[in-house]
Amino acid sequence: MSLFLEWKKQKRTGYVTAYAGCGLLAAAFPLINTGARPETFLSLPGNPLDILMNANWQMIAMLNILVSILGACLMYHTEYAEKGWEKMSTLPVHTGKLFLGKCILATLGLAVLLFLEFSSLTICQHHWFPKTPIAIKELLSFAGFQFMTTLPTVILMLVIASACESMWVSLGIGVILLFTFSIFPQENLVLSLLPFSSPFQLFSLAQEQGWTSLFIWICLGEAVIFILGEGVYQKIRRSFS
Repeated sequence: MSLFLEWKKQKRTGYVTAYAGCGLLAAAFPLINTGARPETFLSLPGNPLDILMNANWQMIAMLNILVSILGACLMYHTEYAEKGWEKMSTLPVHTGKLFLGKCILATLGLAVLLFLEFSSLTICQHHWFPKTPIAIKELLSFAGFQFMTTLPTVILMLVIASACESMWVSLGIGVILLFTFSIFPQENLVLSLLPFSSPFQLFSLAQEQGWTSLFIWICLGEAVIFILGEGVYQKIRRSFS
């Protein structure tokens, strides 16, 4: 029931519109990029999906992180507007459940983004690489890897937004983290495992280095740590309020 109420609440904030708009924009990018210079991609050797991912994923990942930042800020802006969070604390509603509800919605939003984006990549491969059959297992492996590497960033951004009563503060922190971590060298394993950096990693490159399982488990561990850390933070916050 709380998840349903959270969904109804977020529909009024522009959250759904932001995710839908960003998903369509990110999905359109590979179509435009490949359609504008198809000969460049057709001349490259290798797996068509690898070629399309190498050419488009950096921009797609950037858009995914940006909408995750915006979505987290919108989610908590409604909670803090007009002292709504203080009023909520007087009700028999556990703040941890509210955070988990937001995590579930943000996770579903990320899944929808990836569905749109990989649908676009599939269309590109079918249209410009018709001789290469589309491998569903390979496509799901790519999508699953990108989902896991982006998940810690989505949850960490929710933690940041929950700690900042001003939407502009959390928005500024998210944008600074995005552009700071995006310029880090992607070849460095430690830096590439950090939130706001891991979404830029490619499944094919991680597979070549033998880092696929490491990325998945580390990113899953980060997501769990951020969720548990939010629970600890909320307890400390309630004790001082």
